[in-house]
Amino acid sequence: MVFKNMEEQNSFTLRNQERELRCFGTEEIEDFLEDMLVTPDQFVVLTAPKAQKQIRYVQACLLDDGTVETELGIEESDGTHLYGKICEDEECVRIFLDFFKNRLTVDRKEYKPVQF
Repeated sequence: MVFKNMEEQNSFTLRNQERELRCFGTEEIEDFLEDMLVTPDQFVVLTAPKAQKQIRYVQACLLDDGTVETELGIEESDGTHLYGKICEDEECVRIFLDFFKNRLTVDRKEYKPVQF
């Protein structure tokens, strides 16, 4: 599935089902992710002001088996493609924090296209 590319924003956005923040730091990212790990059906999305190495956002949710599905929104010329992988919660936190600090390096072979 391909989504429309987003317009540039002024800042990062962090959101879940209950809140959306535009002024935050690593502590709030960790709090949102920690909440996701203990709250059923919770998700977290971190969106950059513009794509970083083609990645516009990262998002995650907890699966029934306790693992985390972490997904990347990759901007291409035809739109934003969603790629995901299953990982442990520690890796998910690292992915979010590295993305926030603009130092996320991704091995695309680890991620598969998300199917709906």
